[in-house]
Amino acid sequence: PSYNGGEHLLEVLQGLRPLGLQVLVVDDGSSDGSGQRAKDLDATVLFLPRRSGKGRAVRRGLGALLQGDPPEWVVLMDSDGQHRPEEVPRFLEAMDNDTDFLVGSRMREEGSFPRYRLVTNRLGSEVLRWMSGHAVPDTQCGFRAFRTALIRAMALESTGFEIETEMLLKALRLGARWRAVPVSAVYEDQGSHFLPVADTFRICMAALRYVRG
Repeated sequence: PSYNGGEHLLEVLQGLRPLGLQVLVVDDGSSDGSGQRAKDLDATVLFLPRRSGKGRAVRRGLGALLQGDPPEWVVLMDSDGQHRPEEVPRFLEAMDNDTDFLVGSRMREEGSFPRYRLVTNRLGSEVLRWMSGHAVPDTQCGFRAFRTALIRAMALESTGFEIETEMLLKALRLGARWRAVPVSAVYEDQGSHFLPVADTFRICMAALRYVRG
């Protein structure tokens, strides 16, 4: 998913090219022309007519990938430079018959987090542990991978950043097997659209809704 990804998006795509993977960018109503530039880098680009939120963008992208003959796994990354393309092979190597989804964990580098992001991340992880019984170390890391069969079963609904929590809760309720994959914590000069108070509130409310559903 990408909204006005600019140079960060292009750097991510350049980093992915040597891996030879199919890459889908969902341009969420960007006004900076980055979607067209992504096409020039051989990415498949799905253009949304207006900004609709990260959750909707992720769902549209996953829906497109599930059509026809889908891949067995999908890796999700953010476009703002917080996820390093050279770390994608860590997810590829961790895909095995005993695992249904993989979630990136930046917690080995807690010192690199802005204070407010570390607090909201710990809160999200504690809420998820309380509701699911699983100690997922980094619930808000969007760097993750899922089997497409599991994606179908989750029937995702979220429109914003709470989709990360929805995915985890629903996957765990389905009995999915998971592993954490260590990734870098990158926050320098990044253009995240995450709103600490508003989005953390939405995430907590979503967790309550989906655990009751």
